[in-house]
Amino acid sequence: MKLVWIVGILTLFAGARLRAQTDTSVKEILTDPNLSTRCKELTQERNDKVKIRQRLSGLLQRNQNLLKQTPSMRTAMRSRLESNKVTVRNELYLSTLQVQSMEETIIRSGCPGINL
Repeated sequence: MKLVWIVGILTLFAGARLRAQTDTSVKEILTDPNLSTRCKELTQERNDKVKIRQRLSGLLQRNQNLLKQTPSMRTAMRSRLESNKVTVRNELYLSTLQVQSMEETIIRSGCPGINL
């Protein structure tokens, strides 16, 4: 009889402890609306920068194709394409660095459910 009482009391304490853990986990899941808004802004900025990076990559590919097709006798055009290639490559490199920096900022700020 005493064993049944002891088991019952232990079960009540364990249930109360489990409920307390559940309450704290629910509080952890809920996020601050300001944080959520900031996370949306950061991810939108990152997505915009990724689109720019993709456009630069396309421009670089187009420039390389034009360089292949341009005759060697057209030196002025080739030199312009070469300088354009260097400029686009530098912009692409800077854009890639900015995207990496944005990703690190998003992760550091603690945005939930981030898909990079």
